[in-house]
Amino acid sequence: MNKNKRHRLLLGFTLLLYVGGFTLFYSRYVPLLKSFQIALVVPLLINFILACLKKEWGILFFVGAFPLINNLPYMFGIFETSPHAPTALVLFLAFFLGYLINQMIHPAEAESPGNPDILKPLLLYSGVIAASGIITFIKYANFTPLLSDRIYELIVNTNMVTAGGALMSVVFNSLNYLTGFLFFFILAKSLKTREFLNAALVLLSLSTFIALVFSLVQKFLSLSLGNTPHWINAQQINATFKDPNSFGVFLSSCLPLFLGLAFFGSKAMRLFSSVLIVFSLFVFPSIGSRSAFLGLITAFGLFFLLTFLKGGFVRKKGTHLAVILTIALVVIVVAAVLFRNTKLYSRLSSNVKDLRTNFSVNLLFSGKPGFWSVASRMAGSYPLTGVGIGGFIVELPNYYKLKGLPLDQTDAAENYLFQVWSELGLLGLLLVFWLFVTIIKEMRKSFSRIPRGDKSIFLLNGAIAGVVSFFVNFQFHTYIGSYEAKYMFWFLVGIIFALGRIYQKPEEEEEKNLFSIKFKIAGAILILTFASVHLWNSAHSLSLKTSTARYGLQQDFGVDKLEKTDDGREFRWTRSYGGLTLKVEKPVMEISLLASHPDIRKNPVRVKIYIVKGFFKEKKLLAELTLKYSIWEKYEFSIPEDLNQTVILLIKVSRTWNPLKTFGTPDPRNLGVAVGPIQFKDKSGP
Repeated sequence: MNKNKRHRLLLGFTLLLYVGGFTLFYSRYVPLLKSFQIALVVPLLINFILACLKKEWGILFFVGAFPLINNLPYMFGIFETSPHAPTALVLFLAFFLGYLINQMIHPAEAESPGNPDILKPLLLYSGVIAASGIITFIKYANFTPLLSDRIYELIVNTNMVTAGGALMSVVFNSLNYLTGFLFFFILAKSLKTREFLNAALVLLSLSTFIALVFSLVQKFLSLSLGNTPHWINAQQINATFKDPNSFGVFLSSCLPLFLGLAFFGSKAMRLFSSVLIVFSLFVFPSIGSRSAFLGLITAFGLFFLLTFLKGGFVRKKGTHLAVILTIALVVIVVAAVLFRNTKLYSRLSSNVKDLRTNFSVNLLFSGKPGFWSVASRMAGSYPLTGVGIGGFIVELPNYYKLKGLPLDQTDAAENYLFQVWSELGLLGLLLVFWLFVTIIKEMRKSFSRIPRGDKSIFLLNGAIAGVVSFFVNFQFHTYIGSYEAKYMFWFLVGIIFALGRIYQKPEEEEEKNLFSIKFKIAGAILILTFASVHLWNSAHSLSLKTSTARYGLQQDFGVDKLEKTDDGREFRWTRSYGGLTLKVEKPVMEISLLASHPDIRKNPVRVKIYIVKGFFKEKKLLAELTLKYSIWEKYEFSIPEDLNQTVILLIKVSRTWNPLKTFGTPDPRNLGVAVGPIQFKDKSGP
């Protein structure tokens, strides 16, 4: 079998797996609200079709679209309280599906994105993330199907978060890293010419302009349009982004890029970039993001320094103009912040006032050190592997309980390095440092390659300053849920690598053989060791069984809150299954059940009742019942062998029904059976 045929066969297998995974992901995490779906499917189909036809078209559409669709769910009342897939992520997944099909039709040899050195940490980092994600997913699924016959909504922390929420955290966090890497890899392979780079920059500029126009609508007409209740109450605008922090980091990284574009390209592009700069500075104080403000000031300062070191024109006039403009922009930004009628000013002045009254490090960083401390404890408990990708926010309440402290809110680690350290351990942290060092080296290489007098240096300076702005923002936020922020970061890194390749001299070309046999063997051993240690931890001290015992979790899952009938009988509805933790006090258990399916006489409901012990290591079928009438019925079971043991009573229902769909009543639940009071007695009978 020749190389091209093997390559096509591998792509075909990957495509089949991806289609299955994408279908499952879409049905599980994308809201199927009809009006929302109509609005969402249009950009997804366009990006998919363009990527199928030509990968460059797909990339350009994605670059122009990803900043614009992140608040689309808010337009349909789908807020963060209803967990759903970020729209930018769904757009990328649609683009990548088209890209895979394109590669099947037009297979091409693997290409290096400029400097191949970055592929080494990216590949190892991706392997570690994938291994951690798979094992952590299996852990929160309670090692289905080895222990459980399906994924049950078991309680995973003291905040009563269930396995479904934990699994979603694992999936979304893993994709936050991996799709960013994929976007960079595809982009860096495609940014080969000035023409394509210019086209991408034009589309990014246009989408930024549209986002800024929308921000004005929020600022002057309706703050609630495309915004969430939380940020409406905070009086902060998010434009077309997930939240104000995402909008802030996007602008703080784009502004230095636009500053570079003001000296690069056609006259029309320079003029449009200048308009974007003024527009952005006008809107920026209303966003209210303090970390973005710090990142912006840092970026402008770095742009000034880089321009001073290496100007863009042979004549010094252009360099002097860039330096003067940069200083002027810093002054304007500071003045805008000092203007009293802005959200950023009110937040900064409030912080200064509080610090003068009662200075503390925790107050200085708005409570973030508490999260950093917990992240350090997690990393200390599992130094090599951490608690698993997506595990920080899940395990956070448990660690707070161990410290005996109240937990006001759950969040990411609010620092990129602490996030990685807590979830991927020392190995993940070392790979991140390797990755960042490689990016910094490429900055230096690209900076040295562009000849003095070439205007491209301004564009490079803007991209470098934008990436450094991200580095500043990463100290205070992780942007785990903000895919648009991560895609923007990798877009800027892609520009840096692209410019380095465009100006690469023939004698500087890297060898085609990127990975030696030693690297492949060492990498495989490293990932395998990481996976083995994390699997051991996940099956023991990090397991749901251990967490349940350690934190006293009450494993009542798959059941709704306690309700009462008109005559005062207490009961709880199950879904297609329900589990209740019980202490068997006497040898006979009595349970009352009710099935209220409207068609129960024609189609009886079958119910299986199990006793589960040892956290699903042992499962015993007590009875298989058939419910034919919508009346309360009592059942007794003799379980003397389980006396004085704590067990899980597991109830499985053959089918559910939905009151909202059946009768239009305001109850969207899928109801199984109602479970009344469970009592124990010494023997059967009266």
